[in-house]
Amino acid sequence: MRYNAVMIRTLTLGFALSAGLVFAQDDAEPKKVAETYLNALTGSGDEAGKDLLLGGVTMNAQLFALDNWQFKSKDPVKKEEADLTHAVQSMNDLDKAGRSALTKLMGMDQVGDTLTMTELSQADATKMMGPTREKAAAFSKSHPTLSYVMRVGKEVYWHPKNPMRAVVAKAGTTGKYSIEVHRWVVVSKEGPAKQLREWPLRVVRFKAGKIDTGWKILPASDWNAE
Repeated sequence: MRYNAVMIRTLTLGFALSAGLVFAQDDAEPKKVAETYLNALTGSGDEAGKDLLLGGVTMNAQLFALDNWQFKSKDPVKKEEADLTHAVQSMNDLDKAGRSALTKLMGMDQVGDTLTMTELSQADATKMMGPTREKAAAFSKSHPTLSYVMRVGKEVYWHPKNPMRAVVAKAGTTGKYSIEVHRWVVVSKEGPAKQLREWPLRVVRFKAGKIDTGWKILPASDWNAE
């Protein structure tokens, strides 16, 4: 009995070490992307690290800088593989509800089929949340990770520079997609008083058909860092 107990403990420890190694390997590439981007912000790394932003470097992103950073914690990894056709239909249903809400908000007869939202203010986007809540909830229930990255259910979903909307639009309408999200909480000390600030940093990868974004930093919106 003692021999069996020792063997069980040994096997359990071996399994735990093996699982930890696999997790570390799965985490290594996205973590390297996060570190490369953060080092670019502090100037301690290559400035080209900012090119890791999904959708490219905006003017605000180009000017953004940090004095320092460190990882505080990491959330469990989010992974999802699902039907692209249904995801695109869910997005279209949400956009249709948005067009209807926008028509009423602006007192217009109709809004065009393409909901670019280039003229939409944050205040208008906030007002649209009520009429579109049901469609947003349906999208989030069926595609929780994709909708999380697209900021479905938040005002920033309607932001004209939401990069995931452009990615999904290029992915087509058939087949499967897969998406993986790694989220760290980063701590930086800012200002003369070195005040601590905690903020999220997400590294994502989306695949569908011929689309593969590679590991990219999901940029914060000008409206909302979350």
